[in-house]
Amino acid sequence: MNLTDKITVTNEDNMELMSRYPDNYFDLAIVDPPYGLERLKRVNKGDKIHKQSDKGKNYNNLKPNKDYFDELFRVSKNQIVWGANNFTIPPSEYFCIWDKKQGYPNFARCEFAWVSGGLKKPAKIFEHGIHQYLGKEKIHPTQKPVKLYEWLLDNYA
Repeated sequence: MNLTDKITVTNEDNMELMSRYPDNYFDLAIVDPPYGLERLKRVNKGDKIHKQSDKGKNYNNLKPNKDYFDELFRVSKNQIVWGANNFTIPPSEYFCIWDKKQGYPNFARCEFAWVSGGLKKPAKIFEHGIHQYLGKEKIHPTQKPVKLYEWLLDNYA
């Protein structure tokens, strides 16, 4: 049995989901909350500014509050938080980076994730290009590749 065979994915409000679980129920939580960045509502392309599609229009303005992180840290022993540089969370000397092999100079080449101190893992870099996803329909505005999550589980779970 693969580790990924034990994973259940749900599509629901995170606060409602976490409220159903006792303290330290999960060994590891990997989350990618909205970053709350107004600048992500527009994308610069040369001299033109294009508005983000309606599908992801308000997503990045929904930055989670302290209650979200309190609940996340309550229900999980360890965490990996994408975009943690946008939040006020406890300091940690551990982190990982996804190098997106981004060929466009106006987009971020990589993404940073905060790794909780309990995992005690040195910094790691996952290299996986996003160019293969161009032109494909996304189901989430900041969608990460499945291979990234497989790598995270192999290296941190």
